[in-house]
Amino acid sequence: WLQEMGAQPSLVNDLSVAVQVVVEGGDGAKIEDSCFTLEPADSKSLTNSGIVAGKKYRLLITAGKESKVNVDTKFVASAGNQKIVLKISEIQSKGLEGLLKSSGASKERKPEAKRIDTLNSQLASPPDRTSSEGKAGIEDADSEKPSMIDSVAESVLAHTRVESRLPAVEMYDAVPQLDKIDQKKHTQMKSQLRDGMKDIAVVMNNNNKSAQSAVNAKKKKRDFRREMKWVEMKKYYEKHHKWQSSQKLKERVRKGIPQSLRGYAWLRLMGADKKIIENRGLYQKLSLVPKPDGDVEPFRTIDRDVPRTFPDNTYLHGDDNKASAAERLREVLYAYVHYDKQVQYCQGMNLVAAFLMISCPFQNEEVFWMLERLCHHPDYYLQALYGPNLELAFEFEYVLKKLVKSFLPRLYKAIKKADAHLGPMLPFGSINVFAPKWVISLWSILPSNCAVRIWDIFFNEGHKILYRVALYVLMHTQKDIIAVSNEKAMESGDYLEMLSMMKQSDYIAKLDIWKDEDAMVHAMFKLTHGLRNGAIATHKKRFWKAKKKEQLELEIKENRSKKGQKTKPKK
Repeated sequence: WLQEMGAQPSLVNDLSVAVQVVVEGGDGAKIEDSCFTLEPADSKSLTNSGIVAGKKYRLLITAGKESKVNVDTKFVASAGNQKIVLKISEIQSKGLEGLLKSSGASKERKPEAKRIDTLNSQLASPPDRTSSEGKAGIEDADSEKPSMIDSVAESVLAHTRVESRLPAVEMYDAVPQLDKIDQKKHTQMKSQLRDGMKDIAVVMNNNNKSAQSAVNAKKKKRDFRREMKWVEMKKYYEKHHKWQSSQKLKERVRKGIPQSLRGYAWLRLMGADKKIIENRGLYQKLSLVPKPDGDVEPFRTIDRDVPRTFPDNTYLHGDDNKASAAERLREVLYAYVHYDKQVQYCQGMNLVAAFLMISCPFQNEEVFWMLERLCHHPDYYLQALYGPNLELAFEFEYVLKKLVKSFLPRLYKAIKKADAHLGPMLPFGSINVFAPKWVISLWSILPSNCAVRIWDIFFNEGHKILYRVALYVLMHTQKDIIAVSNEKAMESGDYLEMLSMMKQSDYIAKLDIWKDEDAMVHAMFKLTHGLRNGAIATHKKRFWKAKKKEQLELEIKENRSKKGQKTKPKK
């Protein structure tokens, strides 16, 4: 348990107020002194009159699992021979006035009953010190010497009104209504508080490091357990040449494939291992085919794209590996141009091939056949994405727009409004500006810790994860997009600038949603929980139906124009 204590200084300086932590019940309950910081530093007692007023202290109490421990804070106040003890829990349950009366302290001066009522009301709604009523209350306190009941009540009031406290440093700014002596004390207390806050920050930082190390140890144990489960799955696959259970495989893939087995799993999830066996030696022959003479496409584009592929990655562009890594990537892309005469090469394939090299220690032949599986396997079929017409990119954009309407309706309304206003400038719509770049890269533009988790799921489940990630990104950027979707922002170009930023990989990669890959996957599936394969398939059918209709209309127009040219009389 963590218990915070603190008290603001009273208007009366001759009152001695001590703060005590009360621990009741619980077998074996004890207080860890190392987590309890007091001023002065050599004070070790928990009941201590040397506690600096207004300062916060943290206390760690440990107890057995089955023991019940009640933790409370007491104010022990004394003035002369009179003593009063107030517990915060009792004040909250019984009220301040009843406790003061039951203690006998209220009999000291009858005129103070009215003041207690005022303080009791302040517990519910703290006064505004800048208002006329607040100033009048302070002036009344200075005009006559308050009793012990007033002082204790004000100290308790300051402690219980946690939500209305000013920041720690502002709390002790000099108050104009106090005399010069009190202002000097406030200034000294402000200086002491700054020094004390530095010490507490050091203690808190050490505690945070200890807590973080405990979390890391727990995560390592969890990762080890998962890796052992994958080792068992690997043994089963090697014996039976199939995965043990599709449902169990889906659950474990979503939790993340261990890095030590990621390359093994990716090859077999895609079926690239079988292609290597079936076409043994083919890649070696393709890699030896010479590059055509002259500046020929698509080899010219490959030579231009390789140096720009993940330019900040030291593996690809470091001084030690620059030649070998870049040449390996170039060799794989050249070989694929010779192999696939229909696709050959499209910008984006360099990112996919390079990310395969970076994420796992694949050989060139393995990267080549994984690229082939991505283009021709029915679960991925990126041939339509990397083909000359980029049909899959337009399909992705169309389906994503429909999903935004279902999952992010406020963003959909803003985009629809902007598309109507900027029609000539956005002939294909707002989503067309950034969606093709996202899908062509297969989200390899993200930080590697999250990108490999997305690819884990993509290789097992197909295209659906690409839509999940897109919706997750749009959910966290919709506030900025909606903010610039008004007419003034659209006229000034802010809306178009925002769309351009959404297309940039640096902007997407620097969003603060990629720090924890486990939290990212959990939040992403929570957002898109209702996303079904049937809905995606329905939107795809509508896209291709609309595309066929559009092509048919174009053919009719072309035929009419040709007929008109034939029947046109000659001059």
